[in-house]
Amino acid sequence: MNKDVLISIKGLHFEAGSTSDNIEVIQAGQYYKRGGMHYLVYDEPLEGTDQISRNLLKFNDKSLSVTKKGPFAATMLFEEASKNMTNYSTPFGSVIVGLDTHNISLSDKENELKLNVDYSLDINYEFMADCNISIEARPVTSADF
Repeated sequence: MNKDVLISIKGLHFEAGSTSDNIEVIQAGQYYKRGGMHYLVYDEPLEGTDQISRNLLKFNDKSLSVTKKGPFAATMLFEEASKNMTNYSTPFGSVIVGLDTHNISLSDKENELKLNVDYSLDINYEFMADCNISIEARPVTSADF
């Protein structure tokens, strides 16, 4: 796959007794593969400000690491059949985030990369929702989401 890609990130969470919320972000970014790991790097504009968050996604078929740098900063680790805790810093203060990952699946084709992660989300040690994140990357020249 080419270095210049379009990245689609869809997030979905299910709360008990309510409908699901679906969020999708599509950003231009860079892709590379090194040592059996896939890497996606992209900048995300922060809504309502002129600031950006620099994001690095590092993954394979067993784990996903999300590193955010900027006003919102964290390193979140999703490992299949494992629960990981992290400190998520915001301009308003920090929270402890728990990520209990149930399933990770990866599809790696010549011009398409898909990663799907199912997990439970805790904030400050309190269950919030069952979630799903779906990440797709395609070369800019062939991207059609």
